[in-house]
Amino acid sequence: MMKKYFLNRSFRSKKDMLSLIIFLVFSITTFSQNVGISPSGSIPSNPAAGLDVNFPDKGLLLPRVALTGTTSFSPLTAHVAGMVVYNTATSGDVLPGYYFNDGTKWSPISLKANNAGDLQYWDGSNWVIISIGTSGQVLQINSSGVPAWSAANSPTLTTKSITAITSISASSGGIILNDGGTPVLAYGVCWATATGPTIADSFTTDGAGIGSFASNITGLTTATIYYVRAYATTINGTTYGNELNFTTP
Repeated sequence: MMKKYFLNRSFRSKKDMLSLIIFLVFSITTFSQNVGISPSGSIPSNPAAGLDVNFPDKGLLLPRVALTGTTSFSPLTAHVAGMVVYNTATSGDVLPGYYFNDGTKWSPISLKANNAGDLQYWDGSNWVIISIGTSGQVLQINSSGVPAWSAANSPTLTTKSITAITSISASSGGIILNDGGTPVLAYGVCWATATGPTIADSFTTDGAGIGSFASNITGLTTATIYYVRAYATTINGTTYGNELNFTTP
């Protein structure tokens, strides 16, 4: 027979409390039943629950223990699957918070990140924190199948041959073969009268993305040697292609 019992919030004496505890222990070990705990003595709202705690202004306080690590059952006497505790200690690989036991180890019910932007991934048995990366890094799957931050790859590009050379202008361009995993925001060519031109010198802006492009080099001086390189700019910086040179007539 299914029986229901109700506990009131206040008791007249310690003797009343002790009598009630003895009664509950006897009843729970003797019958299949519901146990309801309510300040009003109302019937438990869920008859399928073995224990129904029904307080509108109070919570359920789980045991608070000081764990020593996820693989150690201490201070309990053994690993017990389904056990839930609130850990109060910072020790080994555990931090304060709720932990459950799967029969072999403790696992946090909710991981605590250290920084805004930290990520989590599932390693097959546990959730693991990945700390936030730095600007320009790329999150990639490494050889072990684990997400890891790595330096961003640079775009690959070449500089097109110099053509249509006049005393004040010339034509060139470049080919963006790939973006290295980060979108190319701008490309073009840059030139100077010294080797190693950059976008701090004269340059064109001919588009964005990948592919082939043409550039017009203007504002040149006659009878002068110029050095030219294609460039591609991403959020990680600017990458340059091979250097070519020509002389204006």
